[in-house]
Amino acid sequence: MTRVLSLGHEQHWKAKAVSLIPKDGRVTWILDLASGTGDFPLHLRNAGFKAPILGLDRSPRMLGTARQKCTGLPKINFVLGDLMQVPLKDHSFDVITMGYGLRYVADIPQTLKEVFRLLRRGGLFVCLDFGVPKNDLYRRFCFGYLLLFGTLWGLALHGKGDTYWHIVESLKAYPGQETGKKWLKEVGFDKIELREQLGGIIAILSGIRP
Repeated sequence: MTRVLSLGHEQHWKAKAVSLIPKDGRVTWILDLASGTGDFPLHLRNAGFKAPILGLDRSPRMLGTARQKCTGLPKINFVLGDLMQVPLKDHSFDVITMGYGLRYVADIPQTLKEVFRLLRRGGLFVCLDFGVPKNDLYRRFCFGYLLLFGTLWGLALHGKGDTYWHIVESLKAYPGQETGKKWLKEVGFDKIELREQLGGIIAILSGIRP
C-alpha cells in the first residue's frame, strides 16, 4: 500500500535509507525491526550486504509473507516479537533498520531505548517512516490525500473503506520527526541526522550509538 500511495517512490526511499549504511566490512549482524513483509532485508541484499539479517515483527501473517519473499536467500531469518521488549541480547547488532513501525508503538522512547540496548558501540540505527510536514496547508493536503486514496484502495481491495485509515490516524497522534530527533538524543544516540522527502511527509532518521 505504501508503494501504491507513494506512486512508486517508496522503494527509492528504502534504497536511500540502506545507502546510509557504511560498506566498510564491519557490519556482521543486522536487525530489521517491524520487518513486515521483508522489504528491507531484500534491499540490504541488493545493496551488497552479506551479513546475517534477522527480521522481527509482531504479525505472524506478515512474517509468513516475508519468509516466502526471502526464500533461497542465505542468512535471512525472521522471528515474532514486540518492539517495546525485543527478546534479544544486549549489544548484538551493528545495524538496526526500521520501516513504517516507530509511530505505531505505544511508547516510542521505550522502543528507542530497546534499539540503543541492542546496538553495539558504533552501531547505526536507520528508521524510515511517514513524517509530519511543518507547513499546515501542505500537511492537510498530504493527510487528505492519504485518507482519500487509502479509502478508495481499501474499498477496491478489501471491500472496507476504513482498512487503511490507521495511516492517517497514527500520523495525527505522532509528534513528528523533529521530536524523534530529540528522543534519539535523550536515549544517547550521536551523529543524529534527519533526511526529509517530499516536504517532510516522509522522513529518514539515523543515529549512531557512541
